[in-house]
Amino acid sequence: MSSSRRQFLRATGLLTAAATLPRWWGEARAATTAGYAGHRAAVCVFLLGGNDSNNLIVPRLATPHAQYLAARPVIGIKQADLLPINPVGTAAGSYGLHPSLTKLQALFEQEKAAVVCNVGPLVLPMRKADFASGVVPRPDNLFSHSDQQDAWASGIANPSSVILPLQLIGKVTGWGGRTADKLSGLNPGEYPEVTSFGGKGLFTLGASRQPMTVATNGTLGFRATSDAAFGALQQEALSEVLALHNDVTLEASYGATFSMAQTFANSRTTAREAAWNLLPQATREAIDALFVLPTDGGGWTLPPQLYQVLRDIVAGATPVASGGLGLKRQMFSVGLGGFDTHTGQDTAQRSLFKQLDFALDAFYRALVLVQTAFGANAPQATLFTMSDFSRTLQENSDKGTDHGWGSHALVLGDRVLGRRLYGTFPNLDLSNNAVNNPDTVDSKGRWIPTLSVDQYAHSIVSWLGLSTTAERDYVFPNMKDYLAAATANGFPTAARQSKIAFMMADA
Repeated sequence: MSSSRRQFLRATGLLTAAATLPRWWGEARAATTAGYAGHRAAVCVFLLGGNDSNNLIVPRLATPHAQYLAARPVIGIKQADLLPINPVGTAAGSYGLHPSLTKLQALFEQEKAAVVCNVGPLVLPMRKADFASGVVPRPDNLFSHSDQQDAWASGIANPSSVILPLQLIGKVTGWGGRTADKLSGLNPGEYPEVTSFGGKGLFTLGASRQPMTVATNGTLGFRATSDAAFGALQQEALSEVLALHNDVTLEASYGATFSMAQTFANSRTTAREAAWNLLPQATREAIDALFVLPTDGGGWTLPPQLYQVLRDIVAGATPVASGGLGLKRQMFSVGLGGFDTHTGQDTAQRSLFKQLDFALDAFYRALVLVQTAFGANAPQATLFTMSDFSRTLQENSDKGTDHGWGSHALVLGDRVLGRRLYGTFPNLDLSNNAVNNPDTVDSKGRWIPTLSVDQYAHSIVSWLGLSTTAERDYVFPNMKDYLAAATANGFPTAARQSKIAFMMADA
């Protein structure tokens, strides 16, 4: 936000007033269920620490694979060990997935999964010369874990300079939460649109809507006691503590988040049990079996989170008359840490990808079972990954990699137009210090994103039902300027579009 605009708002009192406006002010809702009248859910899988997506998908053709191995002589994956995939529009077997992603390979080939190439936080579209000259603004604190996690989670790469809609001024929000602000009219009552089991909390915070935050095992609430008076006193004391935020916006946001969880704890628990028990016993047992961890998966945290997400989807999609919540749209946040692989990446990433592969496959296959049980108006869900950044193509001396920028993301679901690569896969040639490689900012292979987080995220929230330009500009305040700059400066067609076409069109 410009200093002149901020000064004007302060001088007129609007900056202060914005925080106290009623929820409906300035938020005419046009979000719609016209695309699908049943239940839809978007599930954010945040890979915390900076996932090295250069090892997630690797070219198998001779020249690019040789360039890849030249940058990674120790941790690079041999051509024969890559799991071949056949993206539409490419030569057969021209790309491969990491050897740990066997289940994802099958889902990709079944057209249920896709890869979005070289996506990341951008203020404006950028070329290598723009980065070198500094003419085009960079994301704030580029290559910093916390700042780039925030950039992905908030959908705002430049919080120090972005011009926000009035109702967002002075508030800490993420693009999932701002989407909830616009979706809230589609669901009955006040039940939260976003539920968080992990990941990045900022993603879930809206200006008017707050998420429900629960433990990774799905539980919500305090341990019950037989002393009713003590329980009442405990709740009263907690409410008083949550009301204390010392005018600190972030404290107020998280206090509201916890209060929201308290309010809906009982209705959620009741609906989850009732809806789950409506499924055939054979279906419930088959789903439970999908999430039984392998013998070496005792410490895995992602599969239990996605199991609980599935339970919440079943409850949300079940009509109120049948004991469910009767929701139309939901968003979820889960997370998996450990991706900051400066050392020993080959071993660490192998284990992390094995867990990710198991979890995504179990969730997808379980959802298919749920859909079969529901029949008409079965719930639909799309999973998508985010991470701080990818990592340098050039390995370091500790068998690891360092902080990068543009990253390859995964999208998965029955409404994903799969077996495709979206965006532009980067040039892997780092010879001569990469002076002739337009895709990297330096000799180490830090990719300049060719698609922005805003475009990636807008593709998902549009599928949920956000339908107008006004909604888009509320959830993604930087989008309008980004698209205008892409058009004015002759960037490729993909950079000039607000959405990436990885979601199937509604009939």
